[in-house]
Amino acid sequence: MQRIHSNNLFHLGAIPSIAAIALCASAQARAIGTEDEIFQKPLQSEFNQLDTNRDHLLSQREAVIDVDFSGSFKTADANGDGALAIDEYNAFKSQAQQARIQTYLDDSTVTAKIKAELIRDAGMHGLDISVETHHGDVILSGFVDNQRQLRRAMQIASGIRGVRTIKNGLVIKS
Repeated sequence: MQRIHSNNLFHLGAIPSIAAIALCASAQARAIGTEDEIFQKPLQSEFNQLDTNRDHLLSQREAVIDVDFSGSFKTADANGDGALAIDEYNAFKSQAQQARIQTYLDDSTVTAKIKAELIRDAGMHGLDISVETHHGDVILSGFVDNQRQLRRAMQIASGIRGVRTIKNGLVIKS
């Protein structure tokens, strides 16, 4: 039997431990997948569900079940062949999702700016006014003391960039 010195890198007990660590790291990498695989799996799954004839292409009839493609199939069909391959589907779907996120962020920003201005205005009771925004359409609701405050709230909201319309749901306290 060969004697192993204590300063040797690989002790008898270390070899199985190193092998176990390597095996776990390899299994973890396979379980998690690459970054591209992680982000593409949900879209791939959606694509597969829409691909009812399993030809790895989406016809217009198959694609319009997804609301993002209703009325936008020709735009999504980048190569103009009348069918969507997975890369065309992924590209268009990602753009649609990013647009929804941007709209949400824009609406949140508009709401926050209006609310901040209402609170900052000395003649307003900004905390008594609720502000909701959807695609640039603002709804003001809550209570104000008089007509002047109601007009001022509308003026503040209309002065914020990104506001398309304002619906007045404010009530004057009696």
